[in-house]
Amino acid sequence: MRAGKIAHRYVTPEQAKLLRQAIDNYRLVKKLLRAWEADSERLIDAAHPAKP
Repeated sequence: MRAGKIAHRYVTPEQAKLLRQAIDNYRLVKKLLRAWEADSERLIDAAHPAKP
């Protein structure tokens, strides 16, 4: 982004393939981290239930 606006770039087909892989990997990592966070929270809550 430049000055708050999306900047467009032209890339070679090889660069486009690498960028697509990087984007896919990033999305997978984010998905795994969300699942890990949810599991961790569930385990912590199960081990230490809230007292009324």
